[in-house]
Amino acid sequence: MSTGSDSSWVGKKPLRRVGGMSDALSIASDLGFHVSASPQEVLQTSTTTGEKSDDLVRVLRDLTAVQRKIADLEVELRGRKDDKNVAYLTHVTEMEKKIETLARITTILKDVIQNKDRIIARLQQPYSLDCIPVEAEYQKQFSELLMKAASDYGALSASVADFQWSQNFKEPPSVWADMLRPIPVALASCTRFFEAMSAMRESFATLQKLRMGRSANSLPSTPARSHSQSATGDSDCVTPPPWRNDSSFDELANKSTKRQEVEQQEGDGFSEATELDISNHRRLSWPPVKTTG
Repeated sequence: MSTGSDSSWVGKKPLRRVGGMSDALSIASDLGFHVSASPQEVLQTSTTTGEKSDDLVRVLRDLTAVQRKIADLEVELRGRKDDKNVAYLTHVTEMEKKIETLARITTILKDVIQNKDRIIARLQQPYSLDCIPVEAEYQKQFSELLMKAASDYGALSASVADFQWSQNFKEPPSVWADMLRPIPVALASCTRFFEAMSAMRESFATLQKLRMGRSANSLPSTPARSHSQSATGDSDCVTPPPWRNDSSFDELANKSTKRQEVEQQEGDGFSEATELDISNHRRLSWPPVKTTG
């Protein structure tokens, strides 16, 4: 068997089918023989290649259009970025803000230039803050004085506050005398009122003690109770016995009269307490009956 000189089929293996033409062509290709394609396959291949070429051309045109759009978008995006970077220089509102800032800075610089001598003198002082102006030759003594007065700073502050408070009163002394004159009168009135209240409180306390003593002394002087009254209860204040037609009103009247005479013999200082006790005893006894004849 001889081998052909054409090596176009080297490395190409057609689809093999066992016992078929494809299997035979595959074996021939493996052995190195050249196998020509059929006319139908050539026609089909050319038709497919033409359709693919048209599709490829169409895709290339679309791709070119898309690339152009992308390039335009990139240019526009770059321009917008540049506008954003320089907007603070070109926009009207931003320019007005810059002008106001520059005007304020210019005013400050003018003030600094006009007051440069005072600023330099102030910076040459040992303290740049607000302080008491002291000559350079007396600064040492003044510092020592401040160190000694540091312990009395509280009293000094209070004195300064009092001084400032006293400066608010600008009226003459005569006006203040007229304004202060009613104060002693009011104090004297308050004192008298307090003394009167104290005396009244003592009087009430004494009266209460006297009432307590009179009530204790009047308990033994009550008339003796009968056996019938003792059987009713142990209380000193009991209701009078039931009404009886044969009772003597003269005896009851004599008892009440004697009790009134004993109570009237008390001193004048105990008159009020005596009247209260009489009224209490009268509540526990029958009213006096005037005898006729």
